[in-house]
Amino acid sequence: MQLLDAAATAARLPYERLIPAVAEAMLALRDGRLHSCTRSVLPLPEGGSYLAMPCTDERYAICKLVSVNPANRARGLPTIHGRVLASDAATGVPLALLDGATVTARRTAAVSLLGIETLLGRPPQDLTLVGTGQQAASHLEALLSRWPGLRIRVVGRTLAAAEAFVRQQPRAGLQAASLPDALQRCDCVLAATTALTPVLPEGIADATLIVGIGSFTPQMAELPSGELRRRQVFVDDADGARHEAGDLLQAGVDWQSVRGLADLLDARLALPSGPKAYKTVGHAAWDLAAVHCALG
Repeated sequence: MQLLDAAATAARLPYERLIPAVAEAMLALRDGRLHSCTRSVLPLPEGGSYLAMPCTDERYAICKLVSVNPANRARGLPTIHGRVLASDAATGVPLALLDGATVTARRTAAVSLLGIETLLGRPPQDLTLVGTGQQAASHLEALLSRWPGLRIRVVGRTLAAAEAFVRQQPRAGLQAASLPDALQRCDCVLAATTALTPVLPEGIADATLIVGIGSFTPQMAELPSGELRRRQVFVDDADGARHEAGDLLQAGVDWQSVRGLADLLDARLALPSGPKAYKTVGHAAWDLAAVHCALG
């Protein structure tokens, strides 16, 4: 069995291969060609949680195992540890153990990039990134890997926070900005925060694609309700969004009008011309896509 640490896992997941793998997983999930179930969550000491997220298809059986231990902050240890176990579906033989945090970060970014290029119908030129945490950092790496000439303006809780983030990420085309300034000239705004209330304002230009990837519970929301109600909303996973997408739940969106991105990938649905938003919540199928990419 291959044991892949964070660096080895990342090397197996280049975005030029991972993004098409995620696209195929979206179609397979929609069409019932892979199988998953609701994640299991068990309690750990000191308010911790242990999560198991399995997924299978004809080739691989995988399970991502994640421990969340808030008390680790006081111990000087990471709060989250994770591994993805990949086995041969036909025989059950274990094949590889991948770094779970790396898999999650890279497949999450791949889902975002797939949505951006699909919903814009072209590569972005100017993007506003709202957030200065780990998700923002992993998305920044992915965005510039996919589109090296992309101009990115970073918005934090304060301008000083955005400037500090930019100093830690010395990349061409990257600068800190206030939110009003950044929104005046971007074709996509991506929110990567753990906010409980919207971090984006109402009145965003119709031509600007709104993307939300940070909120993952019904109590969290990054995107403004008015914008979600007036835009065509796409999601990575429709079933998951109904339970976890606090942005959409709090906005009271018409779920009959919310569409999965997969319907655009195989042209079941024509790309709408009006204002659009994209909300991701994650799915074990995207971890399975990463395993396909990593193991071939």
